[in-house]
Amino acid sequence: MPSLVLEFEHLSKRYGGLWANRDVDLTLESGNIVGILGPNGAGKTTLLRQLVGLSRSTQGHITLNGRVIGPGHAWVKSQIAYLPQHPLALGDLTVEEAIRATALLRGQSWAFASARTQDVMERLDLTPLRNQLVSRLSGGEHRLVGIATIVVAPTPVVALDEPTNELDPLMRHQVWNMIERLKDPSRIILLVSHNVLEAEKVLDRVLIMHHGRIRHDGSPNELRRKTDDALKITIKVALGHERLSRIHNELVQETFQATWQDQTVQFTCPRILALNLLSRWLRDPGLIEQVAIKEPSLEDAYLSLRQNWNQNHSIEEEDL
Repeated sequence: MPSLVLEFEHLSKRYGGLWANRDVDLTLESGNIVGILGPNGAGKTTLLRQLVGLSRSTQGHITLNGRVIGPGHAWVKSQIAYLPQHPLALGDLTVEEAIRATALLRGQSWAFASARTQDVMERLDLTPLRNQLVSRLSGGEHRLVGIATIVVAPTPVVALDEPTNELDPLMRHQVWNMIERLKDPSRIILLVSHNVLEAEKVLDRVLIMHHGRIRHDGSPNELRRKTDDALKITIKVALGHERLSRIHNELVQETFQATWQDQTVQFTCPRILALNLLSRWLRDPGLIEQVAIKEPSLEDAYLSLRQNWNQNHSIEEEDL
């Protein structure tokens, strides 16, 4: 049996006449990193705010091992660590003070908190900023301090909202590695991110929210299979107006969304049709200079589902 069970039961949040999320029923168990994907306004951030008691639900409730989570419940702070998109707390402390204070607030001894603070600052290249006030840091530096306050003394439940925003590529890589190392049989990690390609490397389970509802729940491989056995094709078309026009027109006729850059075009489509198109094009000498064929990524599958939902959302909007 898992050591932690986090349950969302008929959870909804309404702002005036708008539902931020609606009828969320979800059970999460420890040992998993769960990605919450979806467009802006899908209800992802609201869900995390409900989880930590910062937003009171309109209906439904959340329980951790059967204990109801609600606004003002002091015990939640020791069980759930939350990194918001725009952290505002701790601005009047120095970097070192902010990280160490977080560990102390989570019940760690001064000696442990101090040692862990030094270690985390070194790993995130924050040591040169140790005496800087958090409020005076750049956006990326502020983000790193937020990550540091999570990993210095991680709680049983960790909720991260866009953890790699404003970070350079090298530091994003480091942060993803740290998130992966947080994974533990006794911990649940919830992760909101728009960077599907990077998040894919650490996720065990994927939730997709759309218009406030969870529309997909499964493993990354299960999401990829929803692309209807598709292939991702990249071709370089030989120079010439007629050649480029021919490829463009054929893709338009098939209603594929293609990305063009000079002579190179990239598109995703069902496997059989992709192979038929390539076979036809390759029989025409000189039409195609280069071809690359890949299985769709998690991001490709996610975008494909979003496109389908956007085309068929009228009934859903009426229901909401």
